[in-house]
This record gives sequence, structure tokens and C-alpha cells, in this order.
Amino acid sequence: MSDSEALYQCVGICMADPDSGYCLGCGRPPMDSPIVVAEVVVAVNPEKPPKSGDPDTPG
Repeated sequence: MSDSEALYQCVGICMADPDSGYCLGCGRPPMDSPIVVAEVVVAVNPEKPPKSGDPDTPG
């Protein structure tokens, strides 16, 4: 735990004030944005079942 984390006790309400950027729950000052926010992994299924000729069957 860093020194700044010890100063602000999280109360489970994490929402930034749009004007100041400070957390409305614990008052923590705005933090620097990380370089990578999220990594998206998309599953690819190369084998698709053959389409049937029936218009009522999805596929």
C-alpha cells in the first residue's frame, strides 16, 4: 500500500467529480491514466457449421 492509499479510506463509492476529478466517495485526488486501459481478446471460431437450406433454421 502506498502512502497516498493510506491517506484515503475507500468507502466503495468510486465516482469522479466532473469538475475537480476528485473521488466523490473518499476524496482521493485524480490519478494518472494508465498507458494500457484494457486488452480485448476476441475468440475466433474458424469452423462454422454448414448453412442449411431451411429458412426457419438460423445459421
